Amino acid sequence: MAKKFKVWMDSGANNDSCKEQVVSLEDIGINDAQWAAMTDEEKEAEMREIAFEHSDWGFTEINA
Repeated sequence: MAKKFKVWMDSGANNDSCKEQVVSLEDIGINDAQWAAMTDEEKEAEMREIAFEHSDWGFTEINA
């Protein structure tokens, strides 16, 4: 059975600003051995990428 993780992104803007999802290693294409071999930094980067899928941001040039 693949390990599962709850991943969230919370902007702190209001009560509805926290978005959560549960993912398994299988969902993200990593097996248990690969996960165990990753450094804490690599694990954090992998989960950060999933969390940021929920964020919305951007920029646009303004002609003032």
